[in-house]
Amino acid sequence: MVDDRDREKQIKARKSVAGRFGFILGCIAAIVALSVNLYRAPRPLTLSSVMLASLMAALNVPLGIAFGLLGERLSRPDDLRRS
Repeated sequence: MVDDRDREKQIKARKSVAGRFGFILGCIAAIVALSVNLYRAPRPLTLSSVMLASLMAALNVPLGIAFGLLGERLSRPDDLRRS
């Protein structure tokens, strides 16, 4: 059985890795979304269309982090869960 201090350390380490992984996935999704939005935007590009595409793409970063942390919580082994 894992004691409470070790359990907390393992959970903190898993959350850290999941948050970083989600951040990387969110950044990749943001780059893809920005490029798709700019490709589909009417030409010539204006400042407002670039800013709107950038802001919409930036929403992918916190969503990626949230999904990474949710995946960590759902895939947590039974010995690390609170009883």
